Amino acid sequence: MQKTRFVKDLKEGEPVRDLFLVANKALLTSNAGKPYLTLQLRDRTGQIEARVWDRAEEIGKRFDRDDVVEVGGTAIAYQGRVQLKVHDVRKEEGGTKDLSGYLPVTKKGIEPLWKTLQEYIGGVKDKDLARLLAAVFPDPPETDVARRFRQAPGGKSMHHDYIGGLLEHTVSVAGICRMLSAHYEGVDADLLLAGALLHDIGKVHELSYEGAFDYTDEGRLLGHLYMGTEYVSRVCADLPGFPPEKIMLVKHIILSHHGELEFGSPKRPKTLEAILLHHVENMDAKVTAFGDAIAELREGARWTDYQRMFERYLFSGKFPKE
Repeated sequence: MQKTRFVKDLKEGEPVRDLFLVANKALLTSNAGKPYLTLQLRDRTGQIEARVWDRAEEIGKRFDRDDVVEVGGTAIAYQGRVQLKVHDVRKEEGGTKDLSGYLPVTKKGIEPLWKTLQEYIGGVKDKDLARLLAAVFPDPPETDVARRFRQAPGGKSMHHDYIGGLLEHTVSVAGICRMLSAHYEGVDADLLLAGALLHDIGKVHELSYEGAFDYTDEGRLLGHLYMGTEYVSRVCADLPGFPPEKIMLVKHIILSHHGELEFGSPKRPKTLEAILLHHVENMDAKVTAFGDAIAELREGARWTDYQRMFERYLFSGKFPKE
């Protein structure tokens, strides 16, 4: 079966029979004591909630998470969003191994973003930081970390959750930091840029993205802040004569970029560069998440669903035309 319908095109009331990637699957029990399946189905255009109310246990045995399945059902409206009421699910015959058509990808292009990142590195005047960045982001990207960095999402679901999202987020943060370095006095521009490019490097191994996005065991147990600082330490150890003070300052930026202890930072920002990076990183993540939430609004809707990242509903800013 060839895929012809995509999540972004599904409209209330329409019958649906097409292929989707199973991003999540859970067998639950209703208040009436009847089992039902709750699914998250996705393709490269987005993700949609789905429910199987009849024969849930039987149908649930046919497939697993990360399988590509043929889904038959109806698109319905539920709490202001389109959802699928599913009556049949079957695993695709032969098993699709190439999931590229089912995972979202940055709209800005991986190659153009990589080129911009390399241009930023080329402008670094500090020879030690330039060596570090060239080792982490070699061009061409011939190391495992560099290759994974170009593919990794920026997160599982909160922001930049698509292939190339980490690269897009990093380049955006670095570009803003370059502007702030010219705006504020006393900023070490090269240190701030290095921190911007390296702050999320631990995500290349914190997240898995060969199928539906999720956390690795290492990612859940250690987290990308710790993993990133450990990786940078190993790279610097292989660079002869790398000044320990610079290693310390870069690692502090990585460790503190979430800003507060309750948000997962082992340390709070204590240098000008770390303070700037924290606010820029947070701003870029939230502006992107806001845009994604507004983009998912149904035609005519002005308010989003409750957004966990913001802990509030968001307003599109659009009023009805008179």
